[in-house]
Amino acid sequence: MESKGEKIKVLFRAWFFIPHSYSLCNCFQIIHLFKNYSDKIDFYIEEMPYFREEWNSSKKLVYSEEYNNIIRNFKVWNGEDVDLVYSITYPYDMNMLRDIPKCVFYTSEFATLDKNYFTCNDPQFSSEEIVETYIKDNPKLYMTSPSVWSSFGMKKYGLPDERNRIITHGVDTNVFKYDNSNRQRIRDFYKVKPDDILLINIGSMTKNKGMLYILQCLNILVNRLGKKNFKLLLKGTADLYQSKAFLEIYFEELRAANAITKEEMEYLLANNLIFTDKTLSYSKINDLFNAADLYLSPYLAEGFNLTTLEALSAGLPVMVPQTGSTKEYMNDIYTNGGEDHIIYIESNVVELTNGYKQNNIDFEKLLNLLLNSESRISSLSQLRSDSGVASYSKMKNYIIKEYSWNRVAELLYDYFKYIIEC
Repeated sequence: MESKGEKIKVLFRAWFFIPHSYSLCNCFQIIHLFKNYSDKIDFYIEEMPYFREEWNSSKKLVYSEEYNNIIRNFKVWNGEDVDLVYSITYPYDMNMLRDIPKCVFYTSEFATLDKNYFTCNDPQFSSEEIVETYIKDNPKLYMTSPSVWSSFGMKKYGLPDERNRIITHGVDTNVFKYDNSNRQRIRDFYKVKPDDILLINIGSMTKNKGMLYILQCLNILVNRLGKKNFKLLLKGTADLYQSKAFLEIYFEELRAANAITKEEMEYLLANNLIFTDKTLSYSKINDLFNAADLYLSPYLAEGFNLTTLEALSAGLPVMVPQTGSTKEYMNDIYTNGGEDHIIYIESNVVELTNGYKQNNIDFEKLLNLLLNSESRISSLSQLRSDSGVASYSKMKNYIIKEYSWNRVAELLYDYFKYIIEC
């Protein structure tokens, strides 16, 4: 237990040096914990093995020099006694370190988790029943997830709510901000005209992100309806995933389903689809958000969908499903200044035969929403001009208060103290 003037010793067993979403979230968490609680926490770090061996060749820090130096200067753990272990890797490491309390971060994109999502040295750890028993037999094992949707993943294993705390992800509001200064330069670089509507989606480009819907919408808008003013910017993550290969596979799937012709595909690639899979600094991603007109995210399954929060922080309007992992924080922001910046996609949740849950989106309704929102999307970009800053500022102030990494650090510190004192 923490006494007056005594720091709590926390070992962060995680990924730090790769541009993976878990590593990025972990680094923002620990950086802001350090900036706000270095007088209360002794930090130790241990870089854990990556999910894929080839990721070892992709090590890099992608933050500001200040943040990079903070990460480089953390103490590497050499077996010192600690009060708490915080684990953020995949699979989710359930191994206990002696009798020390442990907090395991997890996400559950499909609102459920099977045993393959966990790792444990116990050779008996081979069934969902054993996972449930292990959780019951280890009362010092705590977990945290970033959304109500994700938290459902552990409920079937009987993890009590007091050991399954929801702590939202956050955004660095000093990085993701309204800044119109580079908008035209970037649009010119990508040959996007002033009256074009630039849609954007960034990330791993896996199918659950709704990529097939996005590409199919673009094709119908441009090639079938003649709306050449719609353009799409996709940013993959070549350091970790074969994003370009995903794109090629999706086009082949659409061709096999007679949803796109070879000629239509070639036209999009030449004129309306912008693709980059470079790992960019956060300031450059913020520039992309400021250059775009709408963040399009018709996701089927997500653990949190951090990029939509980052887009909103930059003032970029988003189009997202009304159900799923974004539901709580999107509704929260919507009712606290974000109503001009959020367009909801009609959706409902369905359960698949394997027990996984995901959003169900009617493609025709999505397409019609984009069509019917064309003038609104164009007008929304005016909210990011100097005359529209007031509308954006109300939303941004709320994001700073409730969804910044500083706020996340506060919630994590409170949870750490709670775990240690139990």
